[in-house]
Amino acid sequence: MDRRLRLAAATAACVCILTFTAVAYAYVTTDMNDWNLTESTSTWPSQFHISSGTDGGVTWRWLDSPNKTTVISANTCTDLAVYATSVYGPGDTSYHNLFANTPGTCFFMRGRTASGQGSMVNHDGRVSR
Repeated sequence: MDRRLRLAAATAACVCILTFTAVAYAYVTTDMNDWNLTESTSTWPSQFHISSGTDGGVTWRWLDSPNKTTVISANTCTDLAVYATSVYGPGDTSYHNLFANTPGTCFFMRGRTASGQGSMVNHDGRVSR
């Protein structure tokens, strides 16, 4: 096999491997508008499900810059047991990984402000699942 043919074969093999091993995830995002939080935990009224075609990861972020420290959790639909919790400081609008589970898993989002912080009104967030 001459050198050009070997190079072409090796290139084709690499392209095939990279093409067939690439994973395209189909995450769904939902905006949670005007979430009012106090120091008592409140539950977002809609439940969520992890989308099929993903690795099962769930992330969440504030769209509006929070002016208080907030605690956001993902909880089971059956008894509101906590899957995971993340703390967001004032100004933190980055995505935080909450948990991962199998596609179809049902969960509720719950949140509160940190103790002694008071309430936070009409802030928007986004869950990606």
